Amino acid sequence: AMATYLASFSPPAPDAAALARAAHEAVARAASAQATLPGSGQRLFEMACAACHHDGDGPTVLGVNTPLALSTKLASERPDNLIRTILEGVQQPATREIGFMAGFADALSDAQIADIAAYMRARYAPQAPAWPDLPAQVARLRATAMAVP
Repeated sequence: AMATYLASFSPPAPDAAALARAAHEAVARAASAQATLPGSGQRLFEMACAACHHDGDGPTVLGVNTPLALSTKLASERPDNLIRTILEGVQQPATREIGFMAGFADALSDAQIADIAAYMRARYAPQAPAWPDLPAQVARLRATAMAVP
């Protein structure tokens, strides 16, 4: 009885078909945005990221191949989580299914990481505004990461 009472406060769980439709629509929006995004961010993404991070339609290399259009890092108000992930990678995934990711702090400059982050935001979260002053934010987060022993 108590469980039923407490459950009455929760919104109804979305059905699997609705979630699948929403995911498909997000991936389709991201794919259509790609055609209009020329520039170094796209080229850098294709060289450094695309082998593992594609639209969920290719092989899984180091874990789950979840479409980036579903990533909360890209829809977030602040770019910090995305930038830290690009800089530091994913060394200890929360679950085995997530997989590992190499960090790019030693391979890419602040400007290159900023270009990749701007491209990813525009492509995979086209409904969200661009993040301001990305190179400065990358520099700040890189300095913070380097200060941690």
